[in-house]
Amino acid sequence: MKVADFYIDGYNLTIEQIVKAVLGQMGTAELGHEAKSRCQGSRAQIARWLETDAPVVYGVNTGLGNLKDTVLSPEEHLAWNKTIPYPHAVGVGQYLNPVITRASLLIRANVLSRGYSGVRPKLIERMLDIFNRGIAPAIRELGSTGLSDLGPLAHNAMVVGGLEEAEVFYEGKRMQAQSCFEALGMETVFPLECKEVLAQMNGSTMTQAIAIFACHNMQQLLDIEQKIATIWDSGRYIAIDSKEQVDYAVDKAFTLIWNTVNFENNVTCDNPLLFEIEDGYEAVMGCNCSNTQIGYVMDLLTILLVDKASYAMELLNRLEGAEHAENIKLEAIREVASAKVRLIHSLSIPASADSIPTKANQEDHVEFSFGAARKAMRALEAYQSLLSYLLAVAIQIDMTRSNSDKTKEIFPDLKVSVTGSSARLAASLHRYLAEKFDLIPLLPS
Repeated sequence: MKVADFYIDGYNLTIEQIVKAVLGQMGTAELGHEAKSRCQGSRAQIARWLETDAPVVYGVNTGLGNLKDTVLSPEEHLAWNKTIPYPHAVGVGQYLNPVITRASLLIRANVLSRGYSGVRPKLIERMLDIFNRGIAPAIRELGSTGLSDLGPLAHNAMVVGGLEEAEVFYEGKRMQAQSCFEALGMETVFPLECKEVLAQMNGSTMTQAIAIFACHNMQQLLDIEQKIATIWDSGRYIAIDSKEQVDYAVDKAFTLIWNTVNFENNVTCDNPLLFEIEDGYEAVMGCNCSNTQIGYVMDLLTILLVDKASYAMELLNRLEGAEHAENIKLEAIREVASAKVRLIHSLSIPASADSIPTKANQEDHVEFSFGAARKAMRALEAYQSLLSYLLAVAIQIDMTRSNSDKTKEIFPDLKVSVTGSSARLAASLHRYLAEKFDLIPLLPS
């Protein structure tokens, strides 16, 4: 039996590990031994609450919503679990990047392994099996209210359970989940037992997956920006006095964002939760599905990019008439760069500042964290384009000075043609940066 390359336990999963695991750089994941024991303990309590003389526990021996006070038998729960995801599994628009949806499976398996959700270890192992085989749930871009990712996570639950309409991406192709499982020799159907649909759906894990790659992309883009700045500085082209202070502030704020997102990788986010007490467990309800803080920091990330983008635009504007830039056609680049800056400005309007109640005021605070994370990813993609424009101009200036040594030193594997238009050069650089620095787009390219 193959030993896992890394184990999840609900307490130690980091942004770096998630990114590496999804990109195939961590090997296979398995449920840790202590985590498995915790899950077995809380699951035994679920079994006791399914006995005939047990107290009424929401979501365990009752229905949901209008049926929250209606007691259901274990047999009724098994049948009902096949239908619960369908009213929520609604999505429109393009499909999310399969890299992101795979990450959501790993994150959800990790938080369930904490043992507070009362699911069987077999469920977590099923999720990890799907993840380890490179299968990604097929989930459309729009479908979350932003309080809880009920829509996207309902699709995840359908994939894990092998429900008939569930779809996945495997090796770049979209197909029925059952067909994919059968082709790989997996169980095509995995019966979801009491509490296990609720535990998968009730939370903000898809938002968290997007936020993780927003942090990863931001970190990579800050590194790219510094490399490009080194090329500019070597030629003593243009200095903007206030940029150093703003860069320092951005770095400090980004540390806050990174730490917040990192913490949320290991936070249980469903209802009810099971806490161990002297004579067993108690079920506790709370707003555990909320991801308010992620909404806040994703909005902040986009605001940081506004300042970054404005400095990039200012640099391009100041090149007009600068030495060694006379023969470079800056007008076209400045025009497309200006459009990207305006886009980032429009995306910086905070989604989390517009909370409205949903479900007839049952959900009294909705932070729209899913929308905030999506906007951050789009702003990052626009900023990546801006950096491509800056690098294109730096390369062209170096060429006019017959000195491209600095560019080759900073990007030694860069091979692009500079004989075509600036737009074509920038497009080539955009692809180069994405591949070299593992920049993950919100939607598949």
